[in-house]
Amino acid sequence: MDINTFKDTFHLDLESTTPLYQQLYDYFKRLILTGALKEGDQMLPEIIICDSLDISRSTVRKTMEMLIEDGYLIRKRGKGSFISSPKLKRNINYLYNFSENMENIGVSPSSSVIECAIVDHIDEKIKNILQLPQSNTKVFLLKRIRKANGVPILCESTYIPYYLCPGIETYDFTSQSLYTILSKKYFLDPFHAIESIEAVFLSQKDKELLNCDQEIPGFKITRLSYTKNEEILEYTTSITRADKCIFMMELYKNSNNNTVPVQIQRNLNI
Repeated sequence: MDINTFKDTFHLDLESTTPLYQQLYDYFKRLILTGALKEGDQMLPEIIICDSLDISRSTVRKTMEMLIEDGYLIRKRGKGSFISSPKLKRNINYLYNFSENMENIGVSPSSSVIECAIVDHIDEKIKNILQLPQSNTKVFLLKRIRKANGVPILCESTYIPYYLCPGIETYDFTSQSLYTILSKKYFLDPFHAIESIEAVFLSQKDKELLNCDQEIPGFKITRLSYTKNEEILEYTTSITRADKCIFMMELYKNSNNNTVPVQIQRNLNI
């Protein structure tokens, strides 16, 4: 974006109750989500924005910090700020849905199915994790590449006891949500889950699947979900690039202090 385009398209409303930094944030966020500003584009320098609007540096800096915190910008030392790629925002306090997460950050979710099959002889480790009964050892296996605006975000492998969802392999999971099918067709909904997040180095296969030719770290996420009746519903393992994912958590003081919860968001790049 050049300064002339900025002057022509941004109109600061000094009489609005919306703070100046928020008006700037909303403007740049809209340009990013609509594609007017694309990944890799350089953001206008803060001093240029200050001079053109005759506002304080602290106001513009707060806008930029908000855009960075929300994953829309990335700073490169000595070069400036640039539009970043869409990031998966994971609130690790709550059960998540990939499609909903993507829509919440303004991008279109999609999937490429690598494998959708019924497995008769599952790995003993998976069998034990799912606590499969001896009479029902078949597992539905769904391997997918999850994408945002067509860009690979994570590799995901999901294992579900087949006796819970017979016939589920006939659905097209390139366009349909697994959780939606489980809920509407089989009346199965995850009620709670145990999830772990581990920093890893991407294997060569992972880099190929995620269309990544860089030596960057990633996260391995494992998840075991339960129904309301404490029945194991799924076991999922995911590999995601560290530069494509933001984890969010809510931290509380001791409950006896009656304090207001504070939400903290961290970009866990390593």
